[in-house]
Amino acid sequence: MDKLSAARLKIDSLDRRLAALLARRFELAVPLRGLKKKLTDRAREKRVLANAAAAAGKLYAPSARAVFTEIIRQSKKLQGGK
Repeated sequence: MDKLSAARLKIDSLDRRLAALLARRFELAVPLRGLKKKLTDRAREKRVLANAAAAAGKLYAPSARAVFTEIIRQSKKLQGGK
């Protein structure tokens, strides 16, 4: 197996794990709709983005923020928001 194929297999494996983790996150987020007074909590979103950036490290922080911005957007959508 060449290096490209081997790397793609590793990426595919990570993608499956990421998708499963995202599904679990969404499962936890959806029921929160009934517990929230409002759908948007800017302070919470800021903390989530900061945590993601810190976990990703300096080099990948901007990309992690972008991905988590979309995760937040999709979570709100699943909760009945825009």
